[in-house]
Amino acid sequence: MRVAGLFAGIGGLELGLHEAGHEAILFSENGVAAAAVLATRFPAVPNAGDIAQLKSLPAVELVTAGFPCQDLSQAGRTAGIGGQKSGLVDHVFRLIDRGRPNWVLLENVSFMLRLDQGSAMDRVVSAFEERGYRWAYRVVNSLSFVPQRRERVFFLASLAGDPADVLLVDEVEPVPPHARLDTHAHGFYWTEGTRGLGWGVNCVPTLKAGSTVGIPSPRQFFCQTARS
Repeated sequence: MRVAGLFAGIGGLELGLHEAGHEAILFSENGVAAAAVLATRFPAVPNAGDIAQLKSLPAVELVTAGFPCQDLSQAGRTAGIGGQKSGLVDHVFRLIDRGRPNWVLLENVSFMLRLDQGSAMDRVVSAFEERGYRWAYRVVNSLSFVPQRRERVFFLASLAGDPADVLLVDEVEPVPPHARLDTHAHGFYWTEGTRGLGWGVNCVPTLKAGSTVGIPSPRQFFCQTARS
């Protein structure tokens, strides 16, 4: 499929799709550092920059959008999907109204399922159903594939098929969450956001660039050595 990547970041979704045989033909990413990575990974794909300035999409079969999480994350503002950052998801609906792609893939933090009694998910579901899309979602933990704990919601909507046939076809189990300290190393932060230690079993917690309260918080590891 031909892909347009909105809020593309460094192109993680699009790189995976490329390796599966799909072709990115347009990005929209206005972060300077992220755009530099995109230009390195996809030198031939144009970047439209600020999504608010993007008038329409080219003819594509799939739109991807890892829309901003700052208002939906437990470690962020928790302002909800109507917040200044996460509310930018409305540009996705504005653009698909003009292009009507058969498939749309959204990605965001798992806390959006619980924040404000699920109002973010209700807004997303309602927006797609009003446009005639079928949908499915699941939470994927990167710990099933690499030693890093990172839960993300993947929401897939379609006009052409059943999204459940794509998202719900397999299962990978991570390490049990209560693995013993004398058998598995545990990773943690002294502060993860403002609300937790970021404890992770047999892994490092979610990678981050810094502390929201300005406190240095490098990753730590703990493993209890069994005594004879």
